[in-house]
Amino acid sequence: MAALESFAIVFAASFSIGLSGAMSPGPLTVFVMGQSARHGVIAGPLAALGHGLLEIALVVLLWLGLARIFQWEPALGAIGVIGGLVMIWMGWQIVSGVRRQGATIDVTASESRADNPMVGGAVLSLANPYWSFWWATVGISTMTTLALPRGATGLVAFTTGHIASDFFWFTLVALVFATGRRFITDRVYGSALYLFGAILALFGLYFIWYGARVFLALL
Repeated sequence: MAALESFAIVFAASFSIGLSGAMSPGPLTVFVMGQSARHGVIAGPLAALGHGLLEIALVVLLWLGLARIFQWEPALGAIGVIGGLVMIWMGWQIVSGVRRQGATIDVTASESRADNPMVGGAVLSLANPYWSFWWATVGISTMTTLALPRGATGLVAFTTGHIASDFFWFTLVALVFATGRRFITDRVYGSALYLFGAILALFGLYFIWYGARVFLALL
């Protein structure tokens, strides 16, 4: 009973903290909005799955003591610049995909990896310097103070609670945008996809600026 209670406490705390991060406007949310137009509601869980698999690997690495790399400023600067370039490329892929295929929902496998919700969920997470910063601060703090003192039960509860919050939020986002698809024309939704691609590219420019600023501060 004590183990179950510990699991519930850590799970609830991790879910709440994770949801506050997931709900913050960011490139992954924008990506899910655009992907739900093409792939339907399934885009949300798939993006959360790619994001979650990456985070499981990260939790294991942090548990093994590799937290310092996420607190090393040159690493965050490099993630910003490289990640920004990746986001610009992915934004262009969304726009060019609309130009080639239109804005219709396609539940079949995508020809482009940039248009794959699960791959995009992992890539955009890794490319986002604020994701690394969150784990270097809030993530590590929560894991070490709340989860690790409870042993394996706490670590599993922390990981599952965090991932559950991502699945909840991104599925909700995809549901809203995919169901709204039926009420507007392809022309309007195509314009929305152009907008999502442009916003993703703007995030990319911002992250390049962020990374460059980190490097300049080290000079």
